[in-house]
Amino acid sequence: MGPLVVAVAGLKGGIAKTTTCIHLAGVLADAGQKVLLADGDRIRTSTSWARSGLLPFTVAPVSSLARARDYDVVILDTEGGPDNTELLEFARTADLTLLPTTPDINGLDGAVQTAEILRTGGVTTDKFVCLLTMIRPKGMKEILARKALQDQGITVMTSAVRLSEAFRDAANSAVLVRDLKTDIAQKCWKDYEAVTTELIHRLSQGPEASA
Repeated sequence: MGPLVVAVAGLKGGIAKTTTCIHLAGVLADAGQKVLLADGDRIRTSTSWARSGLLPFTVAPVSSLARARDYDVVILDTEGGPDNTELLEFARTADLTLLPTTPDINGLDGAVQTAEILRTGGVTTDKFVCLLTMIRPKGMKEILARKALQDQGITVMTSAVRLSEAFRDAANSAVLVRDLKTDIAQKCWKDYEAVTTELIHRLSQGPEASA
């Protein structure tokens, strides 16, 4: 049996795609999983984040997928704005494709476009899900963004990730946000713990989790 594969994709930049990859991998590694983060983004942001050697998982180029069976989980950090062929290839390979999106019009438009490409390419709706990022918890923008996506028939995760400079500080320090010993950084880490728990639950439940 091969590893669990999660692709993280989006047509727009600035949606916390790499931040999500890094922290999904971090939470899973903390849970005892052997994790490979395959960096397919042309600017190699995940690779840069790993430069300190302090991350508890492996970050390597997409060519490392040849060794995927050596891992429990593979996270695919896809290229920002991938062409349709590449996007569909990743989505068809993955057990689930996660579409991060900010709650603004540009982010939501990109998520809707991405979902439409997946649907048209034959990827069923239970195989992808949106994650709201860079939100103000329980703010009106989150509520409206969630409704806008759901009105388009797109499944949205209950968990969401807050807007915080702690993520930028973690990237600059090449560590996970949990390694910054501030209250807000710990809240950010808990956001990704909740996202990862929900993600695993969805995968274990199969199609009914997206109903």
